[in-house]
Amino acid sequence: MTRVRVWDGSTPWLITRYDDACQALGDPRLSLDFRLPGFPHTSPSSAARLESVLPFSFRSDSEHRAQRAMIMQEFSPRRMEVLRPRIQRIADEALDAMLAGPRPADLLGAFALPVSIRVICELLGVSQDDCEYLHGLSCTVGSRDSPKDAAGRALKELDGYFERLVAENVRNPSDTVVGRVVAEYVRKGMLSEQDAAAMFQMLFHAGHGPSAYMIIMGTLALLLDPDQRGELRAIADDPTQLSAAIQELLRYVTVSHSGRQRVATEDLVMGGQLIRAGEGVLVQTDSANRDETVFPDPDRLDIHRTPQRNLALGHGIHLCTGRALALIELEVVFPTLLRRIPTLRLAVPVQDIPFKRNDNVLGAYEMPVTW
Repeated sequence: MTRVRVWDGSTPWLITRYDDACQALGDPRLSLDFRLPGFPHTSPSSAARLESVLPFSFRSDSEHRAQRAMIMQEFSPRRMEVLRPRIQRIADEALDAMLAGPRPADLLGAFALPVSIRVICELLGVSQDDCEYLHGLSCTVGSRDSPKDAAGRALKELDGYFERLVAENVRNPSDTVVGRVVAEYVRKGMLSEQDAAAMFQMLFHAGHGPSAYMIIMGTLALLLDPDQRGELRAIADDPTQLSAAIQELLRYVTVSHSGRQRVATEDLVMGGQLIRAGEGVLVQTDSANRDETVFPDPDRLDIHRTPQRNLALGHGIHLCTGRALALIELEVVFPTLLRRIPTLRLAVPVQDIPFKRNDNVLGAYEMPVTW
């Protein structure tokens, strides 16, 4: 563990090892409450959230648990499994359009983003006509280069959009995640309209960007490793082996690379280091997922690796709310892509891909491919 300096001059602790990361993410003395003094905001856009209604993930543990319970039934593994055929159709339709278009194609813009955005928008009841607008706002919020005022304006626009969506569903609840949560909790006075809007804004933001970038970065990893690509194609019809392969891709890529933010609410010792109350902590899950003491030969992609216990989707009470959805989406997308375009390849040298180096999520601005 070591101190690092972030954009505002503060010096939170950085955790990079797997065991320390698991302890930190599961320790209630390390809080994700954005409002606490000493909280380590990793960018101006992170700090800008303090000026808007905070989603439940960025509040105290008690507030987080209460609101998370309201939404988790909507993202249960059983409910998400019912969506698998619909996700398959969405993926096939996006590939149909990409294959009918020009070559080379941008795998992000032609496939990954359309699939991930359409899935989450259909779930929430967001109009497809609004997706590009909302995605643009999310990119501003997610960029570490966005000035605080620009990120704040984007957040206010997102808040306003989802507040209007909640208000519409208060008047006439739809058969969507938004409609059902509004009917069950907002209309009964158990959840305010503003808190509901913040919840759905977060679900949109986290429900499409990370998935899209995981699709392109996971595909890139497979394109650069023909043996593993062939192995994945061979086991694609075996649900158990496919699930393990997706977990390995999540470990190997880990698109959440900005450090999971926490602040100590009391003095504690972690990894042999004293962390005092009010000191910030960043948990680097991508580094933890390459810890050689847990994952032998960690820089090698091995879709048969066991056991699978990576931290790509979090750990503890802040485990990704949409984990079941994300896994099914990836279990559909990778086999479909490899089956339907067996000759898929990069259209440019890997060093010419414009990777995103200023975002909270690992990705690229585009990924040119051909076949």
